[in-house]
Amino acid sequence: MCESTFALATPKPITESLTKYNYIVAHLPPDTASLVRDVLMHPDATDPYAQIKNELINRSGESSQQEIRKLLSGEELGSRKPSEVLRNIKRRAESLNVDDKLMTELFLQRLPSSVQTILAAVSDLTLDKAADIADRIFEVSPSPIETFSVSKEQSLESKLFVKLKN
Repeated sequence: MCESTFALATPKPITESLTKYNYIVAHLPPDTASLVRDVLMHPDATDPYAQIKNELINRSGESSQQEIRKLLSGEELGSRKPSEVLRNIKRRAESLNVDDKLMTELFLQRLPSSVQTILAAVSDLTLDKAADIADRIFEVSPSPIETFSVSKEQSLESKLFVKLKN
């Protein structure tokens, strides 16, 4: 984003490393500045902007192992549509070169078993097709809360029936 700001600066683009460095330093939030305190105290004499840029990326970004763990640990479905969850999984996996088969498996694991069963019966299932079908299943299926309230009502009815019978 800063690169765009530097390129669009008027009357002419910002190209000097020290000017870019000073701009970055002036706009760093305090918690981020503490990550690169040593760089701020002793900036590189030849290219301070490249130094702070690289250090900010290295120190604040997640390692690929952390990204893989996060991807495998799961993205909860919650009240979101399955296609939203898939978009988040794809976004996390884009830099990790995860193949489609593993992506499909990770996505299907986030879905309720009833939806997984339906999707297992679909031939030539692509990842996007799975998300589309899962979205449609969710649109026509009762929500888990409705299912719970119905089963609770049935339970109360059966208790009442037993009491009346005795």
